[in-house]
Amino acid sequence: MRALAALLCLVLLALPLRAGTPWGAAETIRSEAGRIERLLFRAPSPERAADIAARLARMAAAWQAVAPAFGPEGAGVAAALATHAESAGAGAAPAAARNRQLLWAALTGAARARAFAAIAAGDAAAAANWLTVRDYARATGDAAATLAVQALGRGEIDAAAARAAVEGELLTVAASELRLALARAAEDAAAGHATRYAGDLGRAEGLVAYLGASLADHLGPAGMTALAADLARAATDPTRIAAIAEGLAGYAPVTLAPAERLRRARLLRRFAALVGEEYRDGVRGGRIIQPMEYHEAQLFRDRAAMILADLAPAMDAAAARRLADLLAAMKVTMAAKGEGVETLVAEALAAIDTTFGSEVAGAGYAAAVEALPAALDGLGRMAAAGDWAGAEARRLEAYSFFDPDIEQRLVPRAPAMALRLEARFWEGSAGRPGLAALVAARSGGAALAAEIAGIKADLATARARIETPTSALGSLVQSAGIVFREGLEAVLILAALLAALRAEGVAPARLRPALGLGVLAALAASFALWAAARSLFALSTLAREAIEGGTALLAAAVLLWIVRGLAAGGGHVAAFRARLAGIANPRTVGLLAFLVVFREGFETVLFYEALLVDAAPAPVIGGLAAGGAAALAAGWAVLATGRRLPLGLFFRATTILLGVLAVMLVGSGVRGLQTAALIGATPVEWFPDRDWLQLWFGLFPVAEPLAAQAAVLVLMVLPRRLRRRAPA
Repeated sequence: MRALAALLCLVLLALPLRAGTPWGAAETIRSEAGRIERLLFRAPSPERAADIAARLARMAAAWQAVAPAFGPEGAGVAAALATHAESAGAGAAPAAARNRQLLWAALTGAARARAFAAIAAGDAAAAANWLTVRDYARATGDAAATLAVQALGRGEIDAAAARAAVEGELLTVAASELRLALARAAEDAAAGHATRYAGDLGRAEGLVAYLGASLADHLGPAGMTALAADLARAATDPTRIAAIAEGLAGYAPVTLAPAERLRRARLLRRFAALVGEEYRDGVRGGRIIQPMEYHEAQLFRDRAAMILADLAPAMDAAAARRLADLLAAMKVTMAAKGEGVETLVAEALAAIDTTFGSEVAGAGYAAAVEALPAALDGLGRMAAAGDWAGAEARRLEAYSFFDPDIEQRLVPRAPAMALRLEARFWEGSAGRPGLAALVAARSGGAALAAEIAGIKADLATARARIETPTSALGSLVQSAGIVFREGLEAVLILAALLAALRAEGVAPARLRPALGLGVLAALAASFALWAAARSLFALSTLAREAIEGGTALLAAAVLLWIVRGLAAGGGHVAAFRARLAGIANPRTVGLLAFLVVFREGFETVLFYEALLVDAAPAPVIGGLAAGGAAALAAGWAVLATGRRLPLGLFFRATTILLGVLAVMLVGSGVRGLQTAALIGATPVEWFPDRDWLQLWFGLFPVAEPLAAQAAVLVLMVLPRRLRRRAPA
């Protein structure tokens, strides 16, 4: 120990002892203690000892720089820091893991005391800074403490009200973390993970101390004595963990208000439902086929369990136990990659609906707007901790809340806003990278924080837009806009194709039955997929994007094949027309009709379903008729124009129009695959970033779709130029 102490002194003398902020020092202590714990899993070596000593020195230096700011409460932190340094320096991994958690509890307890002092003095800025040294809600997105301090700073509430709100949130989060620590302790004890078990137990001890008077009010003096005895015995007897958990089963530091209870119940249902969706996509036949989905299923189950623990004290005891048993069974089954998770999820959802009622059962949008900010905050915390895999999982989780629940309701009202918000979850733009680009580049700090804040601000605007009541006229216009925007491309493709064929002398009458069958089949398939996704299986956000993108590319391939045939002049006219008739036959035309209609059909059904949540049926149906008529009128105009223009000119015009539409399909298709995370996305600065170009023409300032569209143009233009240059 003397050698270690000497080494610590040398390192301390070499460190620049710059005065930092208390919250910065707390983060340094927290992160370095975590790294030391990971180092202790390695075999002993001089290199390991030196690394640990250096990190302990950084912790000590950080504390010395800010200790006076902690006031009298700093004595407990200093003692905990010394105890942790002794166990870590000795290489005692279990003791270091336990003491690390006790050190963090001492830091958060001292910071809480300083925050309360700042609130009492009316210093909202200082209180906000001290409140960064705390545990955050993992699943429910609590923000009461932050909002209360902000309100105090604006003079909207007094110090007593602010303290009550802050204390209520801090205690609620601590109680949830205590239940989680006990659950993890039971799991690690069963798995024989001694060091992790010691850390779990230290976490529980620290949280019991943090909860202090609140826990004593619930348990009474005798109960607190029994709890302390059980915690001490649990160090050598893990069976005491179950007794501790049972004794805390009814503990709730703050009674949830009805609105907060409803919010958490919605999140419980949301996370439970996502377990089944993600596990189905992630595991098949006892094998992991999509690691991300499998990980997400486990993550959602854990969060559902956390929320249930918060709700359990206010629930019927039998119902709470049954839900806990179902969630526990899900965890065991998922760990074994077994079958039956969906059955357990279905039973859990039924139990949640029975317990909490219809307000929870139909609250997809309400749960999404509550859960999404918490997922974004979790992303920021994962990135700050250097857990980039976890940050990417949180990003996908956040996107799963945005689409379909929020985006589907936003698109009918503000399609450009929905498009921009979606891009912010992915690559963003060249000048302002989105979340996917930032996480992939491991760009944390101010850039990531600014993007998260920007998305939250946009979401608040989007929510206001969604929740603003719409008039009958507004509903009619929105409805008409949906079907016109989504149907125009398909109508123009089919009308231009028929017109071009007629201009070239191919009778379109024989193609109309196949075209009609293709359209009807696409409509039927769209409704069938919608019905199946509601009752038979869950279609994930990324899967839907992949279907739309793949369908668009298939439609573009068929259309490009036909356009190439139309543009392939030369030779005897009769021979050319025979070749064209072979390409544009009922089979290819019917397939094209199916693909271009089905591509948008399923999403259009979702848009109308979302619109009908807030709008009366009559104006929506009226808008559907008006928008459909407008799209059909555009198709009729293409056909009618052919009767007035010279055939040669009209043929060239329709062929060019079909080529443009093929380019649009390719752009939308590649973009869909990018949104489905199947291919990468590289924003570019040289192409204009305009909403109308993206919405109406499928032209995105992204390299991959632009390159694919350029390739399509080359395929259409190059053969014609080569024929013109060929010698006669």
